Amino acid sequence: MIADNRTKVSFFDKAVLPWFVCGIGILFYCYNYFLRVSPSVMQNDLTQTFHITATQFGTLAGFYYFAYTAMQVPAGMIYDKFGARFVLFLACLTAVVGLAIFIAADSFAVAGAGRFLIGIGTAFSYIGVLKLASIWLPPNRFATVAGITTAVGMACGALSQKYLSKVVEVIGYKHALHTALLLGLALSVAILFIIRSRPKQVFTKTNKAPVPLTLNQLMSAVRIIALNPQMWLIGIVGCLLYLPASVFLDLWGIPYLKTVYMLTSQQAATVSELTFLGWIISGPVVGIISDKIKRRRMPLIISGALAATLLCVIFYVPGITVSELYVIFFAAGFSCGAHPLCFALSKENNPAQASGTAVAVTNMLIMAGGAIFQPVVGKLLDMHSSTIGANGLPVYAASDYTFALSVIPLGVALGIIVSAFLKETHCESHESVNERKAEEAVKETYSNVIPMTRKAGATL
Repeated sequence: MIADNRTKVSFFDKAVLPWFVCGIGILFYCYNYFLRVSPSVMQNDLTQTFHITATQFGTLAGFYYFAYTAMQVPAGMIYDKFGARFVLFLACLTAVVGLAIFIAADSFAVAGAGRFLIGIGTAFSYIGVLKLASIWLPPNRFATVAGITTAVGMACGALSQKYLSKVVEVIGYKHALHTALLLGLALSVAILFIIRSRPKQVFTKTNKAPVPLTLNQLMSAVRIIALNPQMWLIGIVGCLLYLPASVFLDLWGIPYLKTVYMLTSQQAATVSELTFLGWIISGPVVGIISDKIKRRRMPLIISGALAATLLCVIFYVPGITVSELYVIFFAAGFSCGAHPLCFALSKENNPAQASGTAVAVTNMLIMAGGAIFQPVVGKLLDMHSSTIGANGLPVYAASDYTFALSVIPLGVALGIIVSAFLKETHCESHESVNERKAEEAVKETYSNVIPMTRKAGATL
């Protein structure tokens, strides 16, 4: 009689704990989103405090993206090497230290250093959730988790802008960010005591825990990913379709709405909140539908076409009322919710053991949009503006914002074109595809051998 060495797994460990662990990771992503979008409602304060132009303001906010983007591949490799628990803990602490520096800054350079450190820490947030999901949850839940994570993060972004738009006007941006310091410290402790890198049920004699990749294996994985043309297409599509968030919602949306549509800070925050809300609803819905119909490319193309159309209405159709803005921006947000499918595509196009690195490369390319285009929009504003205020800084008119932000609908339109060249994975993992091809090859060989054998027997 053969002994059964498998450990019994409780319902909590099997069904509840995996989602709870991923949920703590999602909270860190929410914290990341709060820190990312906070400058959007602080433009006046930061401009006056550091006496900077739109180009410099875009660069200051962009310091976050410079670090965040550059750290994606190293972060994925670190996850694949060391697991999630201590990596997430140290990453959250790094973001908290960066926030403390930003709050205490009395110069542009020091504030930029704080934003850069925030970017380094939060670079581990989104891919950390997806790494946990790839280990703790079944493969057919991956796109759903990616959509839910994006949705919850954007909900936090919307609430953050709403909260900060009120508090900053009353007590200033430095005091408004002090609470975030305490929340970051509390979250670090929660990560340390709750997160586990792998489920308990893998630590059995019959089902051993995965062996961490060596440095040579990690570098080999990076080469495989970098030489895969689909990965570059996936990253470019994700970058272009995410521009409405990384450029508009994260930074320039509030100033645009206040200047072009003459909205108050609260009205502008409400419009932004509705855009986030549309994105929030769309993310999980599109993820579930994609998993259900086993298609990735079609939802990306359809949602991109809708987004490009609505963005053109927003930027180029005059006379839109505030009520119409609420509806149009909600619809625009809803039409942008398919971009998390790019993470599912990257996972399905690469070996499971390098899933953290694959997702990191995709996130690096997606977030490069903010690093590149946030300062570009600021530069375009300065180039197009012809008015200088009493404080010696440029004054930006509605036409300046429309000109500068035209990069967003143009980018989304280009993303639709590139999406047509994506290879459909039908929600199958890299390993599943290889196994299926091997089985088909065996069947084909067998089907060819049998007739030949029968023919040879008949001849004899």
